Amino acid sequence: MVKSLIALASSLVLLHPAIAAEGEVSPEKVRRAVEGGLRIVQKGAKNYPENRNCFSCHHQTLPMFAMREASDAGLAIDEDLFSEQGQFSRESFEDRLDSVAKGKSVGGRSLTAAYLLWSFELGEMAKDEFSDAFVSYILSQQKEDGHWDVQTNRPPSEESKIHTSYLAAYYAEYFVRGEELKRKVESAGKKARIWLFASKPQSQEDYVGKYKALLTLGGSPSQVDSARQAIIKTQREDGGWAQLPDMASDAYATGLTLHALAQGTVANARSPGLRSAINRALVYLLRTQKKDGSWFVKSRSKPIQKFFDNGDPHGKDQFISMAATSWATAALARAGMHRKDTPRKQ
Repeated sequence: MVKSLIALASSLVLLHPAIAAEGEVSPEKVRRAVEGGLRIVQKGAKNYPENRNCFSCHHQTLPMFAMREASDAGLAIDEDLFSEQGQFSRESFEDRLDSVAKGKSVGGRSLTAAYLLWSFELGEMAKDEFSDAFVSYILSQQKEDGHWDVQTNRPPSEESKIHTSYLAAYYAEYFVRGEELKRKVESAGKKARIWLFASKPQSQEDYVGKYKALLTLGGSPSQVDSARQAIIKTQREDGGWAQLPDMASDAYATGLTLHALAQGTVANARSPGLRSAINRALVYLLRTQKKDGSWFVKSRSKPIQKFFDNGDPHGKDQFISMAATSWATAALARAGMHRKDTPRKQ
């Protein structure tokens, strides 16, 4: 059984002491930035259920993720709000579990199902008939060659088959229970690994998805190192990463990537260019944060729902900017602050 990302992270070594030795980033600056981002994501998460009654990746899972990382770095979070987000996510699907278990009734398909289970992991929710239904759903959506597809092309978060496949494989294995379901998940996992490990990244979400798959699903040390070096090579001169090769750096791609790179062992800390890449990314995020604590990213997705203002910064770009602020906050908390990593219940 694959460890949870949080349990894995608790066994890894944070790299920020080496970064601080370079004299470019102070933990206090990072702390203030994380506190600013935390205010934004908590406000957005609190507002969302007042405007919509459906689960979302950008206003439930990712804010919960940022809150958890901030908490592990020693900052106070709104614990009641954190718990409420998990419950809201669950209530969004309670009336259709039978349909979900049959491979139906999940908008966003495999990616939504994986993000929902991710929110359950963050909230330390028990494995039960609810998680069983979503594991069954994920199994029903796997393609013959082992990957999971996206339902619509809504970049950057709903664009990468690689990242979607990683999340689907990972959370199916994390939440599976019962012998029959375990056999199905094991078979699906074998196919997924073959596809994921041989995949050819195109977008930054692809690169990060493959790296995390190799890191957590059993890739060899040489495969992990090769994927890490591929990510480092895509870093821009400004210290950030871009969603696509022909785009400029932004906080979404940079936060996503920095968080992944900050998960490393002592051996990984010696990986060529890793310390410098992480430090430069920290500087980039600190430099691009807005005065209100948010990060702005321009949306490149076609709207499929009627716009509503959730009270978040950046108007019609607020949903991708909320996702970016969540990733940036989580990445800064993991890569630039002392942590209190403790094993969590599984």
